[in-house]
Amino acid sequence: MSMQFDVWAVNADQSNATFFSTNVTASGTVTLAATQIGNNGTGYKVAAASVSDDSSLTITVTGIPVGRLDGGTVTESFLGGSASIAYSTNYYNTVTAISLDKPPAGSLAIGFGGSLALPRTRIKSVYFVASGASGNITFTSQGSSSVILSLTTPSAVLSSVAFVPPDGILTTKNTVNDFCVVTTSNVGGVTIFCG
Repeated sequence: MSMQFDVWAVNADQSNATFFSTNVTASGTVTLAATQIGNNGTGYKVAAASVSDDSSLTITVTGIPVGRLDGGTVTESFLGGSASIAYSTNYYNTVTAISLDKPPAGSLAIGFGGSLALPRTRIKSVYFVASGASGNITFTSQGSSSVILSLTTPSAVLSSVAFVPPDGILTTKNTVNDFCVVTTSNVGGVTIFCG
């Protein structure tokens, strides 16, 4: 009989609009209020919420992306939004620096959001709360772009647990720079147990 240790849980669809900075008004390096988005290697995209037109504002992010087992950092730039939220391309576990090429047109908040990204791990079970309309929870491995698990939720308000075979479902096949993205629709809440 094998023993399994280090089981952990994470909630999907989390966001925090002001996680890194509440009110950025100047160009240059942003003073970060926090750096690590997720525990156990999980993460989200960096989100920049503009109150005005920041579509020509370049936001540069440096950090450790989800799935980067060697701890190496990447740097990417993306444009802000026009009275909307703009997202980074990468999913980050840790952000070490954020900078702006010019002052925002108005107040700019920088946080995280979007879909949850999981590192290489095994999915043990999924607890969800159905919202009253049919929905789904989908796990997609980014290295192969293949759906590794898709759960359909019922059109009733209820909670349920989906159990996975004893060893779980491996989120990635590659061991370096690979991760899995969890997307949901019409689900009130999702908790994923991994290990």
